[in-house]
Amino acid sequence: MSSRPAENRRRPFAASEWDIEEPAAFTRIARSPVELALITGVVIRLFRALVLTHGSSSSSYLGAALVLGTLFLLGMATLHLGRFPVREWPFRAPLFAILETTGEMAMSLVLIGLHREPWGTARAEFSDWQPMATGVLFWRLLAVSVWALLLGATVQFIRGRVLKESVKEPEPKTLPDGQPFIERRQRDEF
Repeated sequence: MSSRPAENRRRPFAASEWDIEEPAAFTRIARSPVELALITGVVIRLFRALVLTHGSSSSSYLGAALVLGTLFLLGMATLHLGRFPVREWPFRAPLFAILETTGEMAMSLVLIGLHREPWGTARAEFSDWQPMATGVLFWRLLAVSVWALLLGATVQFIRGRVLKESVKEPEPKTLPDGQPFIERRQRDEF
């Protein structure tokens, strides 16, 4: 058993190499599945409405918008999942997808009430909302869950194979000439 704290045991890199100082509010939102997923859902629904009502109907334009929306969704899911251990991802990924769908469909209700929600070549009505919600929930659950599975497999592979080979040897208890190693600490480090 190692005497290092748990947070340092799983890190093969020095803290200063990878840690970025983030604002506390950003960290709090990124760790909260409710806030981040609802924000993601609202943004995606507004983006969808904007693309379908104010853009070209060419397949390249719609394809680019689909790719951009998918990248945003999966990027936000990664931002949330990356804050937690991989063992928690099997319930966090579907939870994120469900909450994202909730935010998206709430925004859809607002847009339907304002007569701004596109549905095919016409405007959506309240009777169209339930089939839209079912389809969105299915595709978001599928996309985020498959992404979390692929991302988790990649993370585990990197941690298990690549990083184990690059981990540095622990510092010796004695110096090369046989002298015992004495750790010098500053007064404020105790």
